Amino acid sequence: MKAKSRGYKADLAFSGVFVFCCLFFIAGFFASKLFSQEEAYGSRQRRKVVETVDNDFTMSHGETGDGSISIIPFQVISWKPRAFYFPNFATAEQCQEIIKMAKPKLQPSQVLLPKGETEQPNEIRTSMGMFLNAYEDETGILDAIEEKIAKATKLPKIHYEAKIIAFNVLQYGVGQKYLSHYDAIDPERYGPQKSQRVATFLLYLSDVEQGGETVFPYENGLNMDENYDHTKCTGLKVKPRQGDGILHQLMEAVQ
Repeated sequence: MKAKSRGYKADLAFSGVFVFCCLFFIAGFFASKLFSQEEAYGSRQRRKVVETVDNDFTMSHGETGDGSISIIPFQVISWKPRAFYFPNFATAEQCQEIIKMAKPKLQPSQVLLPKGETEQPNEIRTSMGMFLNAYEDETGILDAIEEKIAKATKLPKIHYEAKIIAFNVLQYGVGQKYLSHYDAIDPERYGPQKSQRVATFLLYLSDVEQGGETVFPYENGLNMDENYDHTKCTGLKVKPRQGDGILHQLMEAVQ
């Protein structure tokens, strides 16, 4: 299998962006959400997302199955790397409630350190963050999002359930960023891993007027030369829109 790279959050020209990012493991789950310091800009019309159809079309199912047919709209935005866009994945109310739960507990974000390193770098990841468990959420919103992610990714909740490994909520303010990085973990650089990340699911929790894009710098082989400047934010860009999601598959068994 081959790990796929993801770009970084572009610097924010205006108020920060709220994003919800889920990292899927072969055995476990890590999630993160990015959000702004201020209220989202304005409002916009949303298309209604139909999640189920007439139950007359359903089949019999096993104990771990589902009694309804789900329809979750998505768009293929890239095959190299594999990235899929999910409009209106969460409601504005769900996004705002996640922000409300996370905001009081924010601390400076950290990165996974390579073997032998002990000091956190200052310029790679400048966001604020915290971890949030589904069992701490009395509203049931995180459970509902987990269930919908399972249907969208076709990966059972056991791979990313927040009761096992908490959601990581991140806040990106004006000028803050996460430089270009791999979401998959290289055992040679970081040491043996109990599990491996196989996908990332981002859920944007707010709108911004400018900046805050998620960048895929190597889309379809672009920018592969060694002189590529990651700070220029060139490549496939995804603009934050409240409630929208992105699935990024990190591993490919077949090239």
